[in-house]
Amino acid sequence: MAKLRRLRSKLSEKLELPEDALSSAYRIQVIGDCAVLCGCKKLLKYQADEIVALVSDAKISFRGTHLKCAYFFEGTIEIRGDIAEIGMEKR
Repeated sequence: MAKLRRLRSKLSEKLELPEDALSSAYRIQVIGDCAVLCGCKKLLKYQADEIVALVSDAKISFRGTHLKCAYFFEGTIEIRGDIAEIGMEKR
């Protein structure tokens, strides 16, 4: 396992990418009324009050009002609206 971590670290350094971009980890970034989720496999639920996304080992739910998926491409989604709550359910 330590060899894999060293390899991932060296590779991320050479490619100038964050280490989590080279693994199956997901990342959530929230700025104002926008949430960006990297590592999304697919959307499981899409409603104005709740959006649920599937990542490698969990379901990530965004709850609020006026929610919409503004962007979904290559495993990255951008959700906009009045986000009140973000939840995670391990699979």
